[in-house]
Amino acid sequence: IEDYRSEGRSIHQQTLNLSANEKEALWQALRENAKKENRQYRYNFFYNNCATRARKIVERNIEGKVCYDSCLLYPSLRASLKHYTASHPWADFGISFLIAAEADRPATFSDLLYAPGEMQIALQTASICSGDSLRPLVKSSCDLLSFPNSQTASSLDKNHPKNKIIDSVFASMCLLLALNLLLMFFERKKRKKCFPIDIFLYLIAGVSGLLLCYLALYSQHPAVHHNWLILWLQPLHLCYAIALCFPAFRKSKIAPAYAQINSLLCLLMIIAAIIVPQHIHPACWPLVAIFVLRSFAYVPPKSH
Repeated sequence: IEDYRSEGRSIHQQTLNLSANEKEALWQALRENAKKENRQYRYNFFYNNCATRARKIVERNIEGKVCYDSCLLYPSLRASLKHYTASHPWADFGISFLIAAEADRPATFSDLLYAPGEMQIALQTASICSGDSLRPLVKSSCDLLSFPNSQTASSLDKNHPKNKIIDSVFASMCLLLALNLLLMFFERKKRKKCFPIDIFLYLIAGVSGLLLCYLALYSQHPAVHHNWLILWLQPLHLCYAIALCFPAFRKSKIAPAYAQINSLLCLLMIIAAIIVPQHIHPACWPLVAIFVLRSFAYVPPKSH
């Protein structure tokens, strides 16, 4: 409690409405779970975390089943995450970048209870159904520690405008796009390409591609698999960025060919975004446009 107090976080207690047999069964299950060989588990942000494990151990040790009197608040796991990142646009952008198509499939009510705040609300109105009998799952609730500014699922504004999530990040990326257009204007005017910009862009894209590939191939979290952003962000970009450091490579036919092939892949991703089951953060599109436009910088201006 002192840790929560020092961080300014609230603690809400819910007392479960369990029979003597259910209490004993739950106690034995908790003791079994606390054994040294059972203490460690493969953490999964959506499907196997501290909230889901607590809920499931209760559901397994009651006489009957838990019936939730709640409706779906969000169509997908990604949409539910945006509820919590609404006031942190850059964190929202980073999370949207990392999680893949799995987070966009239609979510069940059970899926959405990965968040402790949502689980608290669901348990408050849930019932234990056994035959024809019905009793509330939660007998009483109270605040053990309360801070007025502490964010909980009930205190967050569920009607938070989506544009507040997009604005600062999207505006920043649009500014980068505008600066790139200005740079390209001067490149065409002076008939000289600014390779350091391309090196920087492809270096960042290559490192990002390495991260996405690592998560897709080696991570145990299904929510980061099958990320369609790999069409745009590829590990090969890292090799291309290094090669651009050498004047001989810049003058070769490979340099413009690679950039133009990448622009085609970017265009493919734009088309695929219409049909693939993955939400792409709007701030990604100005960045994709930069890569497409940079490939045109290799096309020499017409001489007069």
